[in-house]
Amino acid sequence: MRKLNEMPVLSRTVVLWVGFMAVLWTIFAIGLVTHPQAWIDVPPVVPERGWTVFWSIVVNNFLILILISIGNIFVRFGSITPGLAILGIQATTIGWTAGTNGFIEPFQSVTAANAAFLRIGLWETTAYVVICAVTLSKSLLVSDTFPAMKWVKSTSIKELRFTRLEIGIALLGLFALIGAAAIEAF
Repeated sequence: MRKLNEMPVLSRTVVLWVGFMAVLWTIFAIGLVTHPQAWIDVPPVVPERGWTVFWSIVVNNFLILILISIGNIFVRFGSITPGLAILGIQATTIGWTAGTNGFIEPFQSVTAANAAFLRIGLWETTAYVVICAVTLSKSLLVSDTFPAMKWVKSTSIKELRFTRLEIGIALLGLFALIGAAAIEAF
């Protein structure tokens, strides 16, 4: 895990994305196996569409991105940050919700749910991973232990710098999120 903070941002993004997907799909499989009844005789639902849905998706996901960013930027304990923990919780929650068909608008089949994930969810979750990867190594306060006995590194917010590549990757993540919201809403 410690090497994750030292990796170039592109490598870190790939490693986090693969890890996120591994957790998400493992939890999905567990939910699917333990709750098969969630996929039987599901009544058809007409999904909501429009600007309300678009803004709801953007705002809710943007809040998650902010929490991940803040969690990464403000503090790191060894190689773990609150932002990384939030990313792990998101992978687990999304996997469980998908595996147990616990969506607000449940899917009639696993195939339909996976098609929706490829169209929408993949891009939302990729935005989470990208923002986490970009901000993970930017912690202002770093401790070797949890709880922190002393800070090994202490930086001010004024000293925080992002490279052009990091900014570009973060913007791609935001565009992926907005694109997913547009696809789902319209």
